[in-house]
Amino acid sequence: MRKTKVMVSFLIMAVIVLSACTQKTASEEATPDLGAVKTQAVQTAVSQMTSDAAVDQEAATSQLPTITPMATTKATTIPTATVYVSSGGGGGGSGSGGSSSGTPIPTATPDVYICEVIDQSPWDGNQYVGSDIDVVWTLKNVGAATWTASTYYYHWTGYSDLSPVKSFTLTEDVPMYDTIQVRIDVKVPTTPGQYRTQWYLVNDNGENFCGFYYYVNAIALPTATPD
Repeated sequence: MRKTKVMVSFLIMAVIVLSACTQKTASEEATPDLGAVKTQAVQTAVSQMTSDAAVDQEAATSQLPTITPMATTKATTIPTATVYVSSGGGGGGSGSGGSSSGTPIPTATPDVYICEVIDQSPWDGNQYVGSDIDVVWTLKNVGAATWTASTYYYHWTGYSDLSPVKSFTLTEDVPMYDTIQVRIDVKVPTTPGQYRTQWYLVNDNGENFCGFYYYVNAIALPTATPD
C-alpha cells in the first residue's frame, strides 16, 4: 500500500513536472528572443537594400544615352596670293621660259610730270583797276622727271589776257622734290570786274602740265575827299 502511494505520488509529480516543462516550452515559443528578431530583420533589410541597389544600378546603366562622337570638319586652307612672276628674255642669262601663277599684283606707275603749288603772292583777291603787280607762284616738282632749264617753260593758256609777255623759260633745273618760283607781270584791267588768268608748264615733250592761275577782282579807285 505504502509502495503504491509512493508510486502514485511519483506519477503525480512526474505529470506536474512534464506539465511545467510543456508550459515553459510553450511560453518560450510564444515569446521569441527580441534581439534575435531585430538582428534577423536588419540582415533581411540590408540584403533587400543591396539587391534593390544592384537592380537600380543595372537599370540606370541600361538607360544612359550613348555618346555620339562629334563629326570633325577638315580646316579649309586659305590660299595665299602669288605674285605674278615673269622672266623677260634679257640678253646673256639662261633663257628659261617665263611663267606666271596666281593673280598679278599691279604696281603703281609714278607720275612723271606733276607738280604742287606750294605758295602764291599775292593771293587771289581785290586789286585796284589799272594796277601793275607781279604775281609769284612757288611750284614743287613731285614727278619723276627733272624740269630742265631752257627746255621747260610756262605760258598763258586762256581766260583773261593780263600779261604783256605770254611765255617764260625756266632759268634752272628742278629735280624731283625741289621747288622753283615763277613770276608773271600782271596788268589789272581798268574796268572793274572779276578776271582770271590761266598758265601751264610745258615739258620736254611739248605737253602741258602743272596748271596754276591768278584770280583778281578789279575794284575802282577810291575817290578823293576834298579838303
